[in-house]
Amino acid sequence: MMRTCVAVSVPILAIIAAAVIIACAMKPAMTVSDNDNGTKIEIDRGELLAVKLSAQLGTGYGWKVVSENRILVLKGEPEQVSGEGQKPGGTDYQTFKFKASEKGEETLQLNYIEAWREDSKPLKEFNLTVIVK
Repeated sequence: MMRTCVAVSVPILAIIAAAVIIACAMKPAMTVSDNDNGTKIEIDRGELLAVKLSAQLGTGYGWKVVSENRILVLKGEPEQVSGEGQKPGGTDYQTFKFKASEKGEETLQLNYIEAWREDSKPLKEFNLTVIVK
């Protein structure tokens, strides 16, 4: 009985380890930032797009995806990173990752808002037209 458990467990652990390594190795094909607001880009179907936007997260404001996307699928929660050696109140970054799931064209829109307020108007908007080939 013990040998059967070990024999089954080893291949399963190897598959899980391989999946983790592959997932960690998936790097975005393209990263866009604040400077790319209002532009148009092209990526291939299946590739990852990273949208890295500056924020001051300690203020209660943050970026939120507001467009209905069927071509670009949000992968997980946004990554939040502070600048190196940053002092309180400095610039943070939120990075959203999207997978291009099918061919087509779509406008990605994110708003910089106080997410906890229902009537919050955006301080900034980020728009990017994405063509998936």
